[in-house]
Amino acid sequence: MTTTPTSPRRARTGTAAFLRRAITDQAAIGAVAPTFPVLARRLAGLIPPSPDLLVLELGAGTGAISAEIGPRLGPGARHVALERDPELLATLEHRAPWAQRMPGDAEKLTVHLAEAGISEVDVVISALPWGYFEPALQRRILGQVCSVLAPGGLFATIVCRPARLNPRSRSFRATLDASFEEVVATTTTWANVPPARLLVGRRPRAGIAHA
Repeated sequence: MTTTPTSPRRARTGTAAFLRRAITDQAAIGAVAPTFPVLARRLAGLIPPSPDLLVLELGAGTGAISAEIGPRLGPGARHVALERDPELLATLEHRAPWAQRMPGDAEKLTVHLAEAGISEVDVVISALPWGYFEPALQRRILGQVCSVLAPGGLFATIVCRPARLNPRSRSFRATLDASFEEVVATTTTWANVPPARLLVGRRPRAGIAHA
């Protein structure tokens, strides 16, 4: 699959937009810098190169992960990128031109997908700042993820270390364990700021609808 190279100017513009949001709304961004390439590649590498998959990305940001998703897409596969910040979403036109850009909030995920005529996805990739979310919001978003994820689907997300010191991160892990039949944690990627690992959920539990 061919992709359009990202110009240095566009990359700088996306980073500047990210930093402005990080300063003014840290709870929404949940990071001090865009995801580093090594972690972005590791996350995107979980996507099976199968044909006709629908890959949903939650919190596309500046497109650091989006850019790595494209080369993983098999024939006929689609990439839908959800991002609530219009300025950040606009950067995907150049960083991930193949992606279907979807403005909106993950809290209204099922509404946004329904409006786009999407009822089921095969893979959900997330860079949402779960450790900043109230447990009730974590449950609502994960409940919607499970409701649209195919029975054999995969959910993968970034969690910053050390998560065990953050009560909301512990709450998220407990909700994740309740939502999927299998949850696996990867080793830490230290070449990221902050260091982070991935949590991978497989086989969403039937009937999950967190209040």
